Amino acid sequence: MTINRLPTLVSTTWLKQQMCRHSNPSIAGKITLRRSLRILDTSWTPEPEVDGYKTFFKEAHIPSSLYFDLKQVQTSGQKGPGAKFPIPDSNRFQDYVEDLGISNDTHVIAYDRFNSRPSFRTWFLFRLFGHDKVSVLNGGLRQWVTDGYHVTVDEPDVEEGEFEVNFRPHLLRSYDEMLKNVNSQAEQVVDARGRGNFVGENENDGHIPGSKNIPFGSVFNDDGTVKSSSELQKLFDNVGIDLSKPLVSTCQTGMTACAVAAAAHILGKEDVPVYNNCDPCCRL
Repeated sequence: MTINRLPTLVSTTWLKQQMCRHSNPSIAGKITLRRSLRILDTSWTPEPEVDGYKTFFKEAHIPSSLYFDLKQVQTSGQKGPGAKFPIPDSNRFQDYVEDLGISNDTHVIAYDRFNSRPSFRTWFLFRLFGHDKVSVLNGGLRQWVTDGYHVTVDEPDVEEGEFEVNFRPHLLRSYDEMLKNVNSQAEQVVDARGRGNFVGENENDGHIPGSKNIPFGSVFNDDGTVKSSSELQKLFDNVGIDLSKPLVSTCQTGMTACAVAAAAHILGKEDVPVYNNCDPCCRL
């Protein structure tokens, strides 16, 4: 485990304290943050006709946050076989995050208002492009409101950031690499889909031979916060995953797999790659 690394998760109380610490003088009641901290609302649904910025962010968001649009950042992404949500190319990602005022020394906090799929996907993307200073707000917007903190419709003005990409290909697995692993079993594979999909209850369901199942939902408590480290450890132990050995996370679209990779990260396993081109997985 890296010493003094930033946490995978941060609490609402911690974030509120940091907002006060990193804020600029208020202008006409509007809170703006220094470049050292950037809060991103990643609220998202897969339906292409739904504009998350208009539908979710403009309705209400954490003060000083900006909208991070997973649909926009993936534009011009390199699409492999079956990749519903392609990985952005490096130039696209760099330009997009710089427009949000993010630089290499910025601590990025991702949250959403639903079930943490988009916030953990955002966490993974930043790490994939070489940015370790990224955390997820535990419990997201729901927890923020539950804890009594206010929301706003105001949007901050930010200066353009300076972000240098350091792409990490070792955090991705290709179809060919997954196919090879079926025979070699060099890496353990954990599948984040629901149990029904994993066992093949419906046509075209099933799983990669030799993979183990930790459903995305099992990572969370009923209130949407992530389970304790001891409970997360039990999830891996119960399916026979040894976190001291190589591990790959997969799902159906490369979204929920990021949360399982983050769960391993919480337990000290730094670099769990994600298989992003997941549609052909049942045919391996």
